[in-house]
Amino acid sequence: MIADVSKAFVAGAVMLVLGAGAAYAALSGDEAIKARQACMKANGAAMGVMVPIIKGEKPYDAAAVQAALGGSEAACAKWSEFWPEDSKVGKDVKTRALEAIWTDAKTFEETSNAEYTAFTALKATTDEASFKAAFPALGAACGSCHEKFRAPQQ
Repeated sequence: MIADVSKAFVAGAVMLVLGAGAAYAALSGDEAIKARQACMKANGAAMGVMVPIIKGEKPYDAAAVQAALGGSEAACAKWSEFWPEDSKVGKDVKTRALEAIWTDAKTFEETSNAEYTAFTALKATTDEASFKAAFPALGAACGSCHEKFRAPQQ
């Protein structure tokens, strides 16, 4: 019995420490804003590679597409950490994130999931035809999120 209580206590203490560590590791408001800006910059760079291919201005280059998507993936890997309450308005960093991200979190999550699904499908493409078929869904998902959850550039 005492051994079971001790095991439970140790397990509880470990969970408490891990939980405190996770909370400590969370991004501050300005750090979160900077992280999501880096993610969006990487997404913009990826679009800069892919849009000319879609428009027929540049030839399809699977390696360039995958590298661009890999850059986005790396920059956006901690997406779920980019939205703490204290990142609604930056202390020292400006943000274009709209309040709707937090007040309509369900729609924001659905929109983010749609973008992730489209991104994953595009990343899985291996040839020009599949790339060109998958790209419009990503463009639509990005546009939908920007329309609902991002303030216009001022």
